[in-house]
Amino acid sequence: MSAARRSAGLLLIGLALLVLYPGPPAAAGYPRLRLDNGEIVVSIFLPDARAGYYRGTRFDWSGIIERVDYRGHRFYAPLHANHDPTGHDHVSGPATEFAMFEPMGFAEAAPGESFVKIGVGLLARGTGNAYSFSEGYRLVRAGAWAVEHGPGWVRFEQDLDGPRGWAYRYRKTIRLVSGKPEFVMSQYLENRGRRRIDITHYNHNFTLIDDTPYGPDYTVEFPFAAANPVSIGEHAGFRDHSIIVAEPLGAEESLWAIVFDGHDPGGFNAARVRNLQTGAAVDFEGDARLERMVFWAVERAACPEPFIRIRLAPGQSREWNTRYRFHTGEVPAE
Repeated sequence: MSAARRSAGLLLIGLALLVLYPGPPAAAGYPRLRLDNGEIVVSIFLPDARAGYYRGTRFDWSGIIERVDYRGHRFYAPLHANHDPTGHDHVSGPATEFAMFEPMGFAEAAPGESFVKIGVGLLARGTGNAYSFSEGYRLVRAGAWAVEHGPGWVRFEQDLDGPRGWAYRYRKTIRLVSGKPEFVMSQYLENRGRRRIDITHYNHNFTLIDDTPYGPDYTVEFPFAAANPVSIGEHAGFRDHSIIVAEPLGAEESLWAIVFDGHDPGGFNAARVRNLQTGAAVDFEGDARLERMVFWAVERAACPEPFIRIRLAPGQSREWNTRYRFHTGEVPAE
C-alpha cells in the first residue's frame, strides 16, 4: 500500500461483459449480475425486497459480492452454508453497513415507530432501550433501488425520505479496471433531510479464499504495526504488521480485536488477506481515513473491518472509494 498507490486516481474504466450469472446451486434463483473484464469475473447479487439474496436489516443491500474468480482461484463465499435471506449476517464478500450502533432516528423513535437504516430502509423500533445490529427489526418499508449498468460497471442508487426530517441519497458503484485483476467500489452519501447525519460506516470484508477454512493457512496484513504483540483468543495474535493463527478455529469459535484505534496519518485504511496454502491473496485500499480497524474471524471468513466517520450537515455530501486487487502466487513488490 505505497504512497504512490494511495495518491493514484480511482476513476478507471473497465471494458467488460455484463450478463446474467446462474451461480452455484446453493445460490440459484437469486437475481445477480456477472462482470468480466478478461482478468476477473465478479458475481454480484442484486437488491430485491421480494427475491433478493440478502433481505436482512443490518447490511446495505447493494453490491453484495457472491464471488470473484481469477486464474482458477475463488475469492469470497457465503458466510453460512444454510442460507437465510433475512438473517442479519447471511452475506458474503465486501458487505457494508451504516450506523452499526447509532441508526438515524432510533433514539427518538417510540416503540413501533420507524427509524432509518441507510441501504436498507425504514425499520420499526422494538421495546428494547438500546439498538442491536443483530436484532431482526421489522422492515416497515424497504428503500427503492435504481440499478444501472454498462460495460464493466454497475451502479445502485437509493433515495429515502424518512420520518422526523431524516432523508438521504445513497449511491454505490462497482467498476472493474480494464486489463487488471482489480475493481473499485465508490460510495456516495448526500444528506437530503433537515437533520445532521453523524454516523459510522464500515465494510465487513467477509473473506474466504479457495474455500480454505480460516486458520494457520492464512495471514492478514496491515500497513500499520502493533506497538506491542496483541493476543487474540488463545491461539492467535497481532504482531508487527500481521495477524497469525497457530491453531485451526473450531466450528463455534470466533476471534475479535481492535487492531487500530487512533489518529490515521493517511494510508492506514488497507489490508491484505493471503492464503498461504494456495498462494492467492486479495488486498483493499480506501481513500477515507480510519476511525478504527477491527478484525473478526470465524472458520468461514477472515474480516479486516475499516471504520470511518461520516458527518454531514443538511445539503452536504461525501464520496469515498476503495480499490480491491487480486493476486496469485507472489504479490508484486510495492
